[in-house]
Amino acid sequence: MKLSWRRLRLRLRLRLLLLLSAVLAAGALAGLAVAAAPAYAAGPQITVTGGPGEILVQGGGFNADATVRIEALTPDLSKTLDTIYVQANWIGYLDAPVYLNDLGGYTGKVWVAADGAPGPTAWASTQVSAAPGITAQSDAANDCEGPTAGTVAVWGWNFQPGATVRIELLSGNLATVMDTRYATIDPYGYLISQEPPDWAPYRLNLTHGYAGPVAVVVDEYYPYGQTTWTSLFRAC
Repeated sequence: MKLSWRRLRLRLRLRLLLLLSAVLAAGALAGLAVAAAPAYAAGPQITVTGGPGEILVQGGGFNADATVRIEALTPDLSKTLDTIYVQANWIGYLDAPVYLNDLGGYTGKVWVAADGAPGPTAWASTQVSAAPGITAQSDAANDCEGPTAGTVAVWGWNFQPGATVRIELLSGNLATVMDTRYATIDPYGYLISQEPPDWAPYRLNLTHGYAGPVAVVVDEYYPYGQTTWTSLFRAC
């Protein structure tokens, strides 16, 4: 049977459309493969957040379960401030909070290097401020007969603004927790229970009748990781 010229043209046009669709689909798949490649080829990457006396490190792109060496260095790379080793998870991420916080009192700009398979070394920089500090005071100077007898006053500075902290009062041998308080650091990094001009420290209660050495420990909660402590020879 002969095909009319009109039908023949329709069939040819249909074949061209099918061929063009196949070419476009193949091109789209190739484009997807090309677009996905850079994310895989980028290798290890890290982000760092500096704070008072510590650096929070997050990252990925490592081999599964790879051992990663993380270092904090001075800006000219002449001195290593802290070094830790961690293990990437099964998809190559640092999935637990990783902190560099043994910086020896250093403040200022730092470089952080993370070295692990498949390489190359990942770099990032941040700023570190002074580490937190706390002071504790008791009524022992007043022979334990003053208006604040039986308590220990605690205040601090250089914490992460807005961080939640736990304050614990312990016996001198650290065997007994006598009191625990939770607090939020003010916008200026201070640990105080009332803002100026009505400034006031936090007060923790001693076990009734206790007189002797004590320790005060302040822990920051995630995403921060500082622990700061002080002690008193005698509290009552």
